[in-house]
Amino acid sequence: MSGVAATPELHAARAGGFEVAAATLRGARREVNEDRVSVCGRGFCVFDGIGGCGAGEVFAELAANRVRRGLLGGEDPGRALAGASRDLASLGREVLRSPGGATGCACALGEGGCRLAVMGDVRVFLVGPEGVEEVCRDVPGLDGAYLGDGRSAPRVGLIGERRLDAHVLLACSDGFWRFVGARELAEVVRGAPTLGEAAALLVRLARSCASPDDVTVALCRPLAES
Repeated sequence: MSGVAATPELHAARAGGFEVAAATLRGARREVNEDRVSVCGRGFCVFDGIGGCGAGEVFAELAANRVRRGLLGGEDPGRALAGASRDLASLGREVLRSPGGATGCACALGEGGCRLAVMGDVRVFLVGPEGVEEVCRDVPGLDGAYLGDGRSAPRVGLIGERRLDAHVLLACSDGFWRFVGARELAEVVRGAPTLGEAAALLVRLARSCASPDDVTVALCRPLAES
């Protein structure tokens, strides 16, 4: 693991009555981190780049920038993901001339709760007193779908404000959810003094569980004063 980044890259913001914290960490088998996370005043997004002649990070970066602009402009997360998917398809076809894209999640936060859109194997969970529940998973039977494949549409969902009470929403790349169990995840989220510390601890936990992949998590919860 020599030369592999051991310090997570951290992001934090307030968005629509929520606090958001995210962390990403380059994997042991990577020269560069092909995950991207973006946090803004309207929400957040998480992407895992794939393919493209080893340029997965290019696809993920383009997707994150496109969705961030969309969220800041008030665009629905599903439309933002669909737009990013079209952009990635053009990048692969016309510029890199190689198939590639990204799996990802976009989340808009505000009055009414959390609007979500997911495409591919980035996963979203609710962590609460009763345990860990997966929400807004991509459509069953479409394993292998990704932004830029030219055939798939985002899975969209809404998590209302009441459902978010006493819960933390977690979006994560497969470098995290394939290696960390629900029990360990819940213990970290409940035990960390701040959301930012929880994000940093979670990506380190994935590495300690032998995840060789890039690891990215984004967490959000309603602000106490709201």
